[in-house]
Amino acid sequence: MGQKADHLKSVQVQLFLVLSILAGMAALFFTFATPSDAQNARLGAYSFSRWLLGLATAALILCLALILIWERRTNGELTARLNGYLHPGDRAYIVFLAFCFGLFASLWAFKFSWLFIPKNLRPQILWAAFVFFTGAVILFAAFRKSFKAGNVFEKYRLFPKFSDLSGTQKKTLLVLCLIGIAYIIILLPSNLKGSKDWDDFRHYGGDEYVIYPILQNVANTGHSYSEWLYHHYIHEDYHYGYPFYALSWLVLQPIHLFAGPNYMQRIDLTLPTLRTMVSVVPMMLGCMILVYMTTRFTNPLVSAAAFVFLLTAPGSLQNNQGFWHPDGLNLFFVCAGLYFLQRDRLRFGRNFYLCAFFVGLSAATRLFGFFFFLAVFVCLLCGFLSKRLSFTQTVGKGLLFILVMFGTILWSSPFLFRADARQNMSAILSEKSEEMSTGYGGDFTDLKNDYRPGWNAWYPAFEDHFTEMFCFFYLLASLMIACFVGREQWTYRVIGLWWIVVAVYIIWFVAVKSTQYLLPMMLPLMSCIFTLPRALREVEQKWLRIGAWCLSSGIFAAQLVINLIKIAPRFR
Repeated sequence: MGQKADHLKSVQVQLFLVLSILAGMAALFFTFATPSDAQNARLGAYSFSRWLLGLATAALILCLALILIWERRTNGELTARLNGYLHPGDRAYIVFLAFCFGLFASLWAFKFSWLFIPKNLRPQILWAAFVFFTGAVILFAAFRKSFKAGNVFEKYRLFPKFSDLSGTQKKTLLVLCLIGIAYIIILLPSNLKGSKDWDDFRHYGGDEYVIYPILQNVANTGHSYSEWLYHHYIHEDYHYGYPFYALSWLVLQPIHLFAGPNYMQRIDLTLPTLRTMVSVVPMMLGCMILVYMTTRFTNPLVSAAAFVFLLTAPGSLQNNQGFWHPDGLNLFFVCAGLYFLQRDRLRFGRNFYLCAFFVGLSAATRLFGFFFFLAVFVCLLCGFLSKRLSFTQTVGKGLLFILVMFGTILWSSPFLFRADARQNMSAILSEKSEEMSTGYGGDFTDLKNDYRPGWNAWYPAFEDHFTEMFCFFYLLASLMIACFVGREQWTYRVIGLWWIVVAVYIIWFVAVKSTQYLLPMMLPLMSCIFTLPRALREVEQKWLRIGAWCLSSGIFAAQLVINLIKIAPRFR
Protein backbone atom coordinates (compact mmCIF):
# COMPACT_ATOMS: atom_id res chain seq x y z
CA MET A 1 0.00 0.00 0.00
CA GLY A 2 2.99 2.30 0.34
CA GLN A 3 3.46 2.50 -3.41
CA LYS A 4 2.29 5.64 -5.10
CA ALA A 5 -0.26 3.83 -7.25
CA ASP A 6 -1.75 2.05 -4.23
CA HIS A 7 -3.72 4.92 -2.75
CA LEU A 8 -6.29 7.49 -3.78
CA LYS A 9 -5.01 10.82 -5.03
CA SER A 10 -6.70 14.11 -4.24
CA VAL A 11 -7.18 14.79 -7.94
CA GLN A 12 -9.13 11.51 -8.26
CA VAL A 13 -11.39 12.39 -5.34
CA GLN A 14 -11.98 15.87 -6.72
CA LEU A 15 -12.73 14.45 -10.17
CA PHE A 16 -15.27 12.10 -8.59
CA LEU A 17 -16.95 14.99 -6.77
CA VAL A 18 -17.01 17.25 -9.85
CA LEU A 19 -18.49 14.54 -12.06
CA SER A 20 -21.05 13.69 -9.39
CA ILE A 21 -22.07 17.35 -9.09
CA LEU A 22 -22.44 17.72 -12.85
CA ALA A 23 -24.49 14.55 -13.07
CA GLY A 24 -26.63 15.77 -10.16
CA MET A 25 -27.28 19.05 -11.93
CA ALA A 26 -28.39 17.10 -14.99
CA ALA A 27 -30.71 15.04 -12.77
CA LEU A 28 -32.12 18.25 -11.27
CA PHE A 29 -32.75 19.66 -14.75
CA PHE A 30 -34.61 16.56 -15.93
CA THR A 31 -36.60 16.44 -12.67
CA PHE A 32 -38.35 19.64 -13.75
CA ALA A 33 -38.13 19.10 -17.52
CA THR A 34 -41.67 17.71 -17.67
CA PRO A 35 -44.57 19.38 -15.79
CA SER A 36 -46.73 17.33 -13.46
CA ASP A 37 -50.23 16.28 -14.47
CA ALA A 38 -52.71 19.14 -14.16
CA GLN A 39 -54.66 17.43 -11.36
CA ASN A 40 -51.45 17.01 -9.30
CA ALA A 41 -49.91 20.46 -9.89
CA ARG A 42 -49.94 22.61 -6.75
CA LEU A 43 -47.05 25.09 -6.91
CA GLY A 44 -46.67 26.31 -10.45
CA ALA A 45 -46.63 23.39 -12.86
CA TYR A 46 -45.34 20.80 -10.38
CA SER A 47 -46.71 18.67 -7.56
CA PHE A 48 -45.55 18.83 -3.94
CA SER A 49 -43.71 15.53 -4.33
CA ARG A 50 -41.86 16.85 -7.39
CA TRP A 51 -40.79 19.96 -5.48
CA LEU A 52 -39.62 17.86 -2.54
CA LEU A 53 -37.66 15.60 -4.89
CA GLY A 54 -36.07 18.62 -6.54
CA LEU A 55 -35.16 20.19 -3.18
CA ALA A 56 -33.62 16.92 -1.96
CA THR A 57 -31.60 16.67 -5.16
CA ALA A 58 -30.40 20.26 -4.83
CA ALA A 59 -29.46 19.66 -1.19
CA LEU A 60 -27.34 16.66 -2.15
CA ILE A 61 -25.64 18.67 -4.89
CA LEU A 62 -24.90 21.42 -2.39
CA CYS A 63 -23.41 18.91 0.06
CA LEU A 64 -21.14 17.52 -2.64
CA ALA A 65 -20.08 21.06 -3.59
CA LEU A 66 -19.24 21.89 0.03
CA ILE A 67 -17.21 18.68 0.34
CA LEU A 68 -15.34 19.61 -2.86
CA ILE A 69 -14.57 23.10 -1.50
CA TRP A 70 -13.35 21.61 1.79
CA GLU A 71 -11.15 19.11 -0.02
CA ARG A 72 -9.51 21.86 -2.05
CA ARG A 73 -9.02 24.24 0.87
CA THR A 74 -7.55 21.59 3.17
CA ASN A 75 -5.17 20.28 0.48
CA GLY A 76 -6.61 16.78 0.44
CA GLU A 77 -7.89 16.20 3.99
CA LEU A 78 -10.76 14.06 2.73
CA THR A 79 -8.42 12.02 0.57
CA ALA A 80 -6.08 11.43 3.51
CA ARG A 81 -8.96 10.20 5.67
CA LEU A 82 -10.22 7.93 2.93
CA ASN A 83 -6.77 6.45 2.45
CA GLY A 84 -6.50 5.92 6.18
CA TYR A 85 -9.72 3.92 6.12
CA LEU A 86 -8.95 2.07 2.88
CA HIS A 87 -5.32 1.34 3.74
CA PRO A 88 -5.97 -2.36 4.45
CA GLY A 89 -6.43 -3.58 0.87
CA ASP A 90 -9.43 -5.71 1.82
CA ARG A 91 -11.44 -2.64 2.80
CA ALA A 92 -10.82 -1.01 -0.55
CA TYR A 93 -12.02 -4.15 -2.30
CA ILE A 94 -15.15 -4.36 -0.14
CA VAL A 95 -15.97 -0.72 -0.92
CA PHE A 96 -15.37 -1.46 -4.60
CA LEU A 97 -17.83 -4.36 -4.40
CA ALA A 98 -20.32 -2.07 -2.64
CA PHE A 99 -20.08 0.39 -5.54
CA CYS A 100 -20.66 -2.46 -8.01
CA PHE A 101 -23.69 -3.63 -6.04
CA GLY A 102 -25.02 -0.06 -5.95
CA LEU A 103 -24.63 0.19 -9.71
CA PHE A 104 -26.53 -3.06 -10.20
CA ALA A 105 -29.30 -1.96 -7.82
CA SER A 106 -29.61 1.41 -9.56
CA LEU A 107 -29.93 -0.15 -13.00
CA TRP A 108 -32.46 -2.62 -11.61
CA ALA A 109 -34.49 0.27 -10.17
CA PHE A 110 -34.30 2.20 -13.44
CA LYS A 111 -35.59 -0.81 -15.35
CA PHE A 112 -38.61 -1.15 -13.08
CA SER A 113 -39.42 2.54 -13.12
CA TRP A 114 -41.68 1.53 -16.03
CA LEU A 115 -43.54 -0.91 -13.80
CA PHE A 116 -43.76 -0.11 -10.07
CA ILE A 117 -41.09 2.48 -9.18
CA PRO A 118 -42.31 6.10 -9.66
CA LYS A 119 -41.09 7.38 -13.02
CA ASN A 120 -40.23 10.78 -11.53
CA LEU A 121 -37.30 9.10 -9.78
CA ARG A 122 -35.58 8.14 -13.04
CA PRO A 123 -33.19 11.13 -13.08
CA GLN A 124 -32.10 10.42 -9.50
CA ILE A 125 -31.75 6.71 -10.20
CA LEU A 126 -29.52 7.38 -13.19
CA TRP A 127 -27.55 9.87 -11.12
CA ALA A 128 -26.98 7.19 -8.49
CA ALA A 129 -25.92 4.72 -11.19
CA PHE A 130 -23.43 7.25 -12.57
CA VAL A 131 -22.00 7.94 -9.09
CA PHE A 132 -21.58 4.23 -8.32
CA PHE A 133 -20.01 3.55 -11.71
CA THR A 134 -17.59 6.47 -11.45
CA GLY A 135 -16.66 5.55 -7.88
CA ALA A 136 -15.98 1.93 -8.85
CA VAL A 137 -13.79 2.96 -11.81
CA ILE A 138 -11.74 5.46 -9.78
CA LEU A 139 -11.34 3.07 -6.85
CA PHE A 140 -10.24 0.22 -9.11
CA ALA A 141 -7.76 2.50 -10.90
CA ALA A 142 -6.27 3.59 -7.58
CA PHE A 143 -6.02 0.15 -5.96
CA ARG A 144 -5.71 -2.28 -8.85
CA LYS A 145 -2.10 -3.18 -7.96
CA SER A 146 -3.06 -3.71 -4.32
CA PHE A 147 -5.96 -5.91 -5.38
CA LYS A 148 -3.60 -8.02 -7.45
CA ALA A 149 -0.80 -8.12 -4.86
CA GLY A 150 -3.20 -8.89 -2.04
CA ASN A 151 -4.87 -11.62 -4.10
CA VAL A 152 -8.27 -10.25 -3.07
CA PHE A 153 -10.01 -11.67 -6.14
CA GLU A 154 -9.07 -15.17 -4.98
CA LYS A 155 -9.59 -14.40 -1.31
CA TYR A 156 -13.14 -13.16 -1.83
CA ARG A 157 -14.21 -15.39 -4.68
CA LEU A 158 -17.71 -16.69 -4.14
CA PHE A 159 -17.49 -20.16 -5.64
CA PRO A 160 -14.87 -22.92 -5.43
CA LYS A 161 -12.30 -23.21 -8.20
CA PHE A 162 -12.06 -26.26 -10.39
CA SER A 163 -8.29 -26.18 -9.89
CA ASP A 164 -8.81 -26.69 -6.13
CA LEU A 165 -10.00 -30.24 -6.79
CA SER A 166 -7.49 -33.06 -6.59
CA GLY A 167 -6.76 -35.27 -9.56
CA THR A 168 -9.09 -37.96 -8.24
CA GLN A 169 -11.85 -35.45 -7.63
CA LYS A 170 -11.53 -34.09 -11.17
CA LYS A 171 -11.69 -37.63 -12.54
CA THR A 172 -14.79 -38.30 -10.44
CA LEU A 173 -16.46 -35.11 -11.64
CA LEU A 174 -15.75 -36.11 -15.25
CA VAL A 175 -17.31 -39.54 -14.65
CA LEU A 176 -20.44 -37.94 -13.16
CA CYS A 177 -20.71 -35.54 -16.08
CA LEU A 178 -20.53 -38.43 -18.53
CA ILE A 179 -23.23 -40.26 -16.56
CA GLY A 180 -25.32 -37.08 -16.63
CA ILE A 181 -24.98 -36.76 -20.41
CA ALA A 182 -25.97 -40.40 -20.84
CA TYR A 183 -28.93 -39.81 -18.51
CA ILE A 184 -30.16 -36.89 -20.62
CA ILE A 185 -29.87 -38.97 -23.80
CA ILE A 186 -31.69 -41.94 -22.26
CA LEU A 187 -34.53 -39.65 -21.14
CA LEU A 188 -34.79 -37.82 -24.45
CA PRO A 189 -37.45 -40.13 -25.99
CA SER A 190 -39.58 -39.69 -22.88
CA ASN A 191 -39.14 -35.92 -22.99
CA LEU A 192 -40.21 -35.82 -26.63
CA LYS A 193 -43.58 -37.34 -25.81
CA GLY A 194 -46.54 -35.04 -26.20
CA SER A 195 -44.59 -32.49 -28.23
CA LYS A 196 -45.61 -33.55 -31.73
CA ASP A 197 -48.43 -31.01 -32.00
CA TRP A 198 -50.96 -29.22 -29.84
CA ASP A 199 -53.41 -32.13 -29.81
CA ASP A 200 -50.63 -34.42 -28.68
CA PHE A 201 -49.66 -31.90 -26.00
CA ARG A 202 -53.27 -31.56 -24.82
CA HIS A 203 -53.55 -35.33 -24.48
CA TYR A 204 -50.22 -35.90 -22.74
CA GLY A 205 -49.36 -32.61 -21.04
CA GLY A 206 -51.16 -32.73 -17.69
CA ASP A 207 -49.79 -29.98 -15.46
CA GLU A 208 -47.59 -28.78 -18.30
CA TYR A 209 -50.60 -27.97 -20.43
CA VAL A 210 -51.94 -25.79 -17.62
CA ILE A 211 -48.76 -23.81 -16.95
CA TYR A 212 -47.48 -23.48 -20.52
CA PRO A 213 -49.93 -20.60 -21.27
CA ILE A 214 -48.48 -18.78 -18.26
CA LEU A 215 -45.02 -19.04 -19.81
CA GLN A 216 -46.48 -17.83 -23.09
CA ASN A 217 -47.75 -14.78 -21.24
CA VAL A 218 -44.31 -14.26 -19.67
CA ALA A 219 -42.78 -14.40 -23.15
CA ASN A 220 -45.31 -11.92 -24.56
CA THR A 221 -43.40 -8.88 -25.85
CA GLY A 222 -46.46 -6.60 -25.72
CA HIS A 223 -46.77 -3.30 -27.59
CA SER A 224 -44.56 -1.20 -25.33
CA TYR A 225 -41.68 -1.58 -22.92
CA SER A 226 -43.93 -1.21 -19.87
CA GLU A 227 -46.34 -3.80 -21.28
CA TRP A 228 -43.45 -6.20 -21.88
CA LEU A 229 -42.28 -5.69 -18.29
CA TYR A 230 -45.76 -6.39 -16.97
CA HIS A 231 -46.14 -9.62 -18.95
CA HIS A 232 -42.59 -10.72 -18.17
CA TYR A 233 -42.60 -10.17 -14.41
CA ILE A 234 -46.26 -10.18 -13.31
CA HIS A 235 -47.07 -13.72 -14.38
CA GLU A 236 -50.35 -13.72 -12.38
CA ASP A 237 -50.17 -17.36 -11.33
CA TYR A 238 -48.23 -17.88 -8.14
CA HIS A 239 -48.45 -21.61 -7.52
CA TYR A 240 -44.81 -21.58 -8.68
CA GLY A 241 -42.35 -18.78 -8.09
CA TYR A 242 -40.94 -16.44 -10.70
CA PRO A 243 -37.41 -18.04 -10.81
CA PHE A 244 -39.05 -21.07 -12.44
CA TYR A 245 -40.62 -18.99 -15.21
CA ALA A 246 -37.51 -16.82 -15.57
CA LEU A 247 -35.27 -19.84 -16.18
CA SER A 248 -37.88 -21.39 -18.49
CA TRP A 249 -37.98 -18.21 -20.57
CA LEU A 250 -34.20 -17.93 -20.60
CA VAL A 251 -33.52 -21.46 -21.87
CA LEU A 252 -35.94 -20.88 -24.75
CA GLN A 253 -34.11 -17.83 -26.08
CA PRO A 254 -31.88 -19.83 -28.48
CA ILE A 255 -35.11 -21.26 -29.95
CA HIS A 256 -36.44 -17.69 -30.14
CA LEU A 257 -33.43 -16.71 -32.26
CA PHE A 258 -33.85 -19.79 -34.43
CA ALA A 259 -37.65 -19.91 -34.84
CA GLY A 260 -38.56 -16.22 -34.73
CA PRO A 261 -41.24 -14.33 -32.76
CA ASN A 262 -43.72 -17.25 -32.82
CA TYR A 263 -41.27 -19.60 -31.13
CA MET A 264 -43.67 -20.41 -28.29
CA GLN A 265 -45.85 -22.22 -30.82
CA ARG A 266 -42.98 -24.60 -31.64
CA ILE A 267 -43.78 -27.05 -28.87
CA ASP A 268 -41.79 -29.70 -30.72
CA LEU A 269 -38.72 -27.68 -29.69
CA THR A 270 -39.83 -25.85 -26.56
CA LEU A 271 -41.26 -28.74 -24.54
CA PRO A 272 -38.23 -31.07 -24.77
CA THR A 273 -35.98 -28.11 -24.00
CA LEU A 274 -38.01 -27.10 -20.95
CA ARG A 275 -38.21 -30.64 -19.63
CA THR A 276 -34.48 -31.18 -20.05
CA MET A 277 -33.07 -27.82 -19.00
CA VAL A 278 -35.53 -26.91 -16.21
CA SER A 279 -36.32 -30.33 -14.74
CA VAL A 280 -33.52 -32.78 -15.58
CA VAL A 281 -30.36 -30.64 -15.54
CA PRO A 282 -31.04 -28.78 -12.26
CA MET A 283 -31.90 -32.08 -10.56
CA MET A 284 -28.66 -33.63 -11.81
CA LEU A 285 -26.68 -30.63 -10.54
CA GLY A 286 -28.41 -30.91 -7.16
CA CYS A 287 -27.59 -34.62 -7.01
CA MET A 288 -23.95 -33.89 -7.90
CA ILE A 289 -23.78 -31.46 -4.98
CA LEU A 290 -25.24 -34.09 -2.63
CA VAL A 291 -22.82 -36.74 -3.86
CA TYR A 292 -19.90 -34.34 -3.38
CA MET A 293 -21.04 -33.52 0.16
CA THR A 294 -21.34 -37.17 1.15
CA THR A 295 -18.37 -38.68 -0.77
CA ARG A 296 -16.08 -35.68 -1.44
CA PHE A 297 -15.44 -37.28 -4.85
CA THR A 298 -12.58 -39.28 -3.29
CA ASN A 299 -13.56 -42.50 -5.04
CA PRO A 300 -14.95 -42.39 -8.61
CA LEU A 301 -16.73 -45.74 -8.27
CA VAL A 302 -18.45 -44.89 -4.98
CA SER A 303 -19.48 -41.41 -6.19
CA ALA A 304 -20.76 -42.78 -9.49
CA ALA A 305 -22.77 -45.46 -7.69
CA ALA A 306 -24.33 -42.88 -5.36
CA PHE A 307 -25.12 -40.61 -8.31
CA VAL A 308 -26.85 -43.42 -10.21
CA PHE A 309 -28.69 -44.39 -7.03
CA LEU A 310 -30.20 -40.90 -6.80
CA LEU A 311 -31.03 -40.53 -10.48
CA THR A 312 -32.73 -43.92 -10.86
CA ALA A 313 -35.09 -43.57 -7.93
CA PRO A 314 -38.66 -43.90 -9.29
CA GLY A 315 -39.47 -40.46 -7.87
CA SER A 316 -36.52 -38.93 -9.68
CA LEU A 317 -37.54 -40.52 -12.96
CA GLN A 318 -41.12 -39.35 -12.53
CA ASN A 319 -39.84 -35.78 -12.23
CA ASN A 320 -37.50 -36.11 -15.20
CA GLN A 321 -39.64 -37.90 -17.77
CA GLY A 322 -42.01 -35.58 -19.61
CA PHE A 323 -42.51 -33.36 -16.58
CA TRP A 324 -41.66 -29.67 -16.83
CA HIS A 325 -41.96 -28.50 -13.21
CA PRO A 326 -40.03 -26.31 -10.74
CA ASP A 327 -39.12 -29.14 -8.37
CA GLY A 328 -35.78 -30.02 -9.97
CA LEU A 329 -34.80 -26.36 -9.86
CA ASN A 330 -35.93 -26.11 -6.23
CA LEU A 331 -33.88 -29.20 -5.37
CA PHE A 332 -30.79 -27.53 -6.84
CA PHE A 333 -31.36 -24.40 -4.73
CA VAL A 334 -31.85 -26.51 -1.60
CA CYS A 335 -28.69 -28.54 -2.25
CA ALA A 336 -26.68 -25.38 -2.96
CA GLY A 337 -27.94 -23.91 0.32
CA LEU A 338 -26.89 -27.06 2.20
CA TYR A 339 -23.48 -27.05 0.52
CA PHE A 340 -22.62 -23.46 1.35
CA LEU A 341 -23.93 -23.75 4.91
CA GLN A 342 -21.67 -26.72 5.65
CA ARG A 343 -18.79 -25.14 3.71
CA ASP A 344 -18.97 -22.10 5.97
CA ARG A 345 -18.17 -24.27 9.02
CA LEU A 346 -19.28 -21.65 11.54
CA ARG A 347 -17.05 -18.94 10.11
CA PHE A 348 -20.13 -16.87 9.19
CA GLY A 349 -18.46 -15.42 6.12
CA ARG A 350 -19.38 -15.25 2.47
CA ASN A 351 -20.43 -18.93 2.35
CA PHE A 352 -22.97 -18.23 5.08
CA TYR A 353 -24.53 -15.46 3.02
CA LEU A 354 -24.32 -17.48 -0.20
CA CYS A 355 -26.43 -20.02 1.67
CA ALA A 356 -28.90 -17.20 2.41
CA PHE A 357 -28.95 -16.34 -1.30
CA PHE A 358 -29.85 -19.88 -2.38
CA VAL A 359 -32.29 -20.26 0.50
CA GLY A 360 -34.01 -17.13 -0.81
CA LEU A 361 -34.16 -18.58 -4.32
CA SER A 362 -35.67 -21.81 -2.98
CA ALA A 363 -38.23 -19.85 -0.96
CA ALA A 364 -39.09 -17.76 -4.02
CA THR A 365 -39.48 -20.87 -6.18
CA ARG A 366 -41.20 -23.42 -3.96
CA LEU A 367 -41.18 -22.05 -0.36
CA PHE A 368 -38.85 -24.84 0.78
CA GLY A 369 -36.15 -22.34 1.67
CA PHE A 370 -38.06 -21.41 4.81
CA PHE A 371 -37.35 -24.91 6.17
CA PHE A 372 -33.71 -23.91 6.70
CA PHE A 373 -34.65 -22.02 9.84
CA LEU A 374 -33.54 -24.78 12.25
CA ALA A 375 -30.18 -25.39 10.55
CA VAL A 376 -29.36 -21.67 10.45
CA PHE A 377 -30.52 -21.13 14.04
CA VAL A 378 -28.37 -24.03 15.30
CA CYS A 379 -25.37 -22.67 13.38
CA LEU A 380 -25.76 -19.28 15.03
CA LEU A 381 -26.31 -20.91 18.43
CA CYS A 382 -23.16 -23.01 18.02
CA GLY A 383 -21.23 -19.91 17.03
CA PHE A 384 -22.41 -18.15 20.18
CA LEU A 385 -21.87 -21.08 22.57
CA SER A 386 -18.39 -21.74 21.17
CA LYS A 387 -17.61 -18.01 21.68
CA ARG A 388 -16.84 -17.51 18.01
CA LEU A 389 -19.55 -14.86 18.07
CA SER A 390 -20.63 -12.45 20.75
CA PHE A 391 -24.33 -12.05 21.44
CA THR A 392 -24.41 -8.86 19.37
CA GLN A 393 -22.57 -10.55 16.51
CA THR A 394 -24.92 -13.53 16.66
CA VAL A 395 -27.98 -11.32 16.36
CA GLY A 396 -26.33 -9.21 13.67
CA LYS A 397 -25.27 -12.21 11.58
CA GLY A 398 -28.75 -13.71 11.89
CA LEU A 399 -30.44 -10.48 10.85
CA LEU A 400 -28.06 -10.07 7.92
CA PHE A 401 -28.81 -13.65 6.83
CA ILE A 402 -32.53 -12.84 6.89
CA LEU A 403 -31.88 -9.59 5.03
CA VAL A 404 -29.95 -11.39 2.27
CA MET A 405 -32.61 -14.09 2.06
CA PHE A 406 -35.53 -11.68 1.79
CA GLY A 407 -33.53 -9.38 -0.47
CA THR A 408 -33.03 -12.36 -2.80
CA ILE A 409 -36.74 -13.16 -2.67
CA LEU A 410 -37.62 -9.58 -3.62
CA TRP A 411 -34.96 -9.40 -6.33
CA SER A 412 -36.04 -12.72 -7.87
CA SER A 413 -39.76 -11.95 -7.52
CA PRO A 414 -40.32 -8.35 -8.71
CA PHE A 415 -44.08 -8.81 -8.68
CA LEU A 416 -43.93 -8.53 -4.87
CA PHE A 417 -43.52 -4.78 -5.23
CA ARG A 418 -47.08 -4.50 -6.60
CA ALA A 419 -49.96 -4.63 -4.13
CA ASP A 420 -52.36 -6.32 -6.57
CA ALA A 421 -49.84 -9.07 -7.34
CA ARG A 422 -49.14 -9.63 -3.64
CA GLN A 423 -52.85 -9.98 -2.93
CA ASN A 424 -53.24 -12.43 -5.79
CA MET A 425 -50.26 -14.44 -4.58
CA SER A 426 -51.57 -14.50 -1.01
CA ALA A 427 -54.95 -15.81 -2.14
CA ILE A 428 -53.36 -18.52 -4.30
CA LEU A 429 -50.94 -19.65 -1.59
CA SER A 430 -53.75 -19.76 0.99
CA GLU A 431 -55.79 -21.95 -1.32
CA LYS A 432 -52.77 -24.15 -2.02
CA SER A 433 -51.99 -24.47 1.68
CA GLU A 434 -55.53 -25.70 2.29
CA GLU A 435 -55.16 -28.24 -0.52
CA MET A 436 -51.84 -29.46 0.84
CA SER A 437 -53.27 -30.10 4.29
CA THR A 438 -56.62 -31.61 3.28
CA GLY A 439 -56.17 -32.91 -0.27
CA TYR A 440 -57.62 -32.04 -3.64
CA GLY A 441 -61.34 -31.62 -4.09
CA GLY A 442 -63.47 -31.32 -7.18
CA ASP A 443 -63.03 -34.14 -9.66
CA PHE A 444 -60.30 -35.89 -7.67
CA THR A 445 -61.17 -39.01 -5.72
CA ASP A 446 -59.34 -40.51 -2.78
CA LEU A 447 -60.03 -44.21 -3.08
CA LYS A 448 -56.88 -45.17 -1.17
CA ASN A 449 -57.52 -42.70 1.63
CA ASP A 450 -54.26 -41.01 0.69
CA TYR A 451 -55.39 -37.50 1.59
CA ARG A 452 -54.29 -37.59 5.20
CA PRO A 453 -51.03 -36.80 6.96
CA GLY A 454 -49.12 -39.11 9.28
CA TRP A 455 -46.54 -41.86 9.00
CA ASN A 456 -49.01 -44.61 8.10
CA ALA A 457 -50.25 -42.56 5.17
CA TRP A 458 -46.81 -41.55 3.94
CA TYR A 459 -44.54 -44.56 4.23
CA PRO A 460 -46.17 -46.36 1.24
CA ALA A 461 -45.29 -43.30 -0.86
CA PHE A 462 -41.66 -43.58 0.29
CA GLU A 463 -41.60 -47.22 -0.74
CA ASP A 464 -43.34 -46.67 -4.06
CA HIS A 465 -41.14 -43.81 -5.24
CA PHE A 466 -37.83 -43.85 -3.37
CA THR A 467 -36.77 -46.55 -0.90
CA GLU A 468 -38.11 -49.61 0.84
CA MET A 469 -38.34 -49.36 4.61
CA PHE A 470 -35.20 -51.45 5.23
CA CYS A 471 -33.23 -48.97 3.15
CA PHE A 472 -35.02 -45.92 4.58
CA PHE A 473 -34.15 -46.77 8.18
CA TYR A 474 -30.60 -47.76 7.23
CA LEU A 475 -30.10 -44.37 5.56
CA LEU A 476 -31.56 -42.58 8.57
CA ALA A 477 -29.32 -44.54 10.95
CA SER A 478 -26.27 -43.82 8.79
CA LEU A 479 -27.07 -40.11 8.82
CA MET A 480 -27.48 -40.09 12.61
CA ILE A 481 -24.23 -42.00 13.19
CA ALA A 482 -22.27 -39.74 10.83
CA CYS A 483 -23.45 -36.71 12.82
CA PHE A 484 -21.22 -37.89 15.69
CA VAL A 485 -18.59 -40.15 14.09
CA GLY A 486 -16.01 -39.51 11.37
CA ARG A 487 -14.39 -36.51 9.73
CA GLU A 488 -17.47 -34.95 8.17
CA GLN A 489 -19.72 -34.66 11.19
CA TRP A 490 -20.61 -31.04 10.47
CA THR A 491 -21.76 -31.87 6.93
CA TYR A 492 -24.16 -34.52 8.17
CA ARG A 493 -25.42 -32.34 10.99
CA VAL A 494 -26.38 -29.70 8.44
CA ILE A 495 -28.13 -32.32 6.29
CA GLY A 496 -29.79 -33.79 9.39
CA LEU A 497 -31.09 -30.44 10.63
CA TRP A 498 -32.58 -29.76 7.20
CA TRP A 499 -34.03 -33.25 6.96
CA ILE A 500 -35.76 -33.14 10.35
CA VAL A 501 -37.71 -29.99 9.54
CA VAL A 502 -38.79 -30.95 6.03
CA ALA A 503 -39.66 -34.52 7.10
CA VAL A 504 -41.81 -33.36 10.01
CA TYR A 505 -43.63 -30.90 7.76
CA ILE A 506 -44.30 -33.36 4.95
CA ILE A 507 -45.21 -36.38 7.05
CA TRP A 508 -47.40 -34.69 9.66
CA PHE A 509 -48.75 -31.59 7.90
CA VAL A 510 -49.15 -32.53 4.22
CA ALA A 511 -51.95 -34.74 2.93
CA VAL A 512 -51.25 -34.63 -0.84
CA LYS A 513 -48.88 -37.40 -1.93
CA SER A 514 -47.38 -35.74 -5.00
CA THR A 515 -44.03 -37.41 -5.61
CA GLN A 516 -42.14 -34.22 -6.41
CA TYR A 517 -42.78 -32.85 -2.92
CA LEU A 518 -40.53 -35.58 -1.55
CA LEU A 519 -37.46 -34.77 -3.65
CA PRO A 520 -35.88 -32.26 -1.19
CA MET A 521 -36.53 -34.70 1.64
CA MET A 522 -35.62 -38.08 0.18
CA LEU A 523 -32.68 -37.34 -2.13
CA PRO A 524 -30.49 -35.76 0.60
CA LEU A 525 -31.26 -38.81 2.73
CA MET A 526 -30.55 -41.23 -0.12
CA SER A 527 -27.20 -39.55 -0.75
CA CYS A 528 -26.11 -41.11 2.58
CA ILE A 529 -26.09 -44.62 1.08
CA PHE A 530 -22.30 -44.96 1.59
CA THR A 531 -22.07 -42.70 4.63
CA LEU A 532 -21.69 -45.40 7.28
CA PRO A 533 -18.48 -46.98 5.93
CA ARG A 534 -17.02 -43.54 5.27
CA ALA A 535 -17.81 -42.46 8.82
CA LEU A 536 -16.15 -45.61 10.21
CA ARG A 537 -13.11 -45.60 7.92
CA GLU A 538 -10.77 -44.51 10.73
CA VAL A 539 -11.87 -47.01 13.36
CA GLU A 540 -9.19 -49.49 14.44
CA GLN A 541 -11.29 -52.63 14.00
CA LYS A 542 -10.82 -53.75 10.41
CA TRP A 543 -13.77 -56.11 10.61
CA LEU A 544 -16.03 -53.19 11.46
CA ARG A 545 -14.91 -51.23 8.42
CA ILE A 546 -15.33 -54.23 6.13
CA GLY A 547 -18.70 -55.04 7.64
CA ALA A 548 -19.90 -51.47 7.10
CA TRP A 549 -18.92 -51.58 3.43
CA CYS A 550 -20.58 -54.98 2.95
CA LEU A 551 -23.79 -53.82 4.64
CA SER A 552 -23.88 -50.56 2.70
CA SER A 553 -23.11 -52.24 -0.63
CA GLY A 554 -25.72 -54.95 -0.02
CA ILE A 555 -28.48 -52.48 0.80
CA PHE A 556 -27.43 -50.31 -2.14
CA ALA A 557 -27.57 -53.28 -4.54
CA ALA A 558 -30.90 -54.53 -3.22
CA GLN A 559 -32.58 -51.13 -3.41
CA LEU A 560 -31.06 -50.37 -6.81
CA VAL A 561 -32.41 -53.63 -8.25
CA ILE A 562 -35.85 -52.90 -6.78
CA ASN A 563 -35.83 -49.42 -8.27
CA LEU A 564 -34.67 -50.65 -11.68
CA ILE A 565 -37.52 -53.18 -11.71
CA LYS A 566 -39.99 -50.40 -10.82
CA ILE A 567 -38.77 -47.99 -13.48
CA ALA A 568 -38.35 -50.54 -16.28
CA PRO A 569 -41.97 -50.14 -17.49
CA ARG A 570 -41.40 -46.41 -17.93
CA PHE A 571 -39.06 -47.14 -20.85
CA ARG A 572 -41.28 -49.53 -22.77
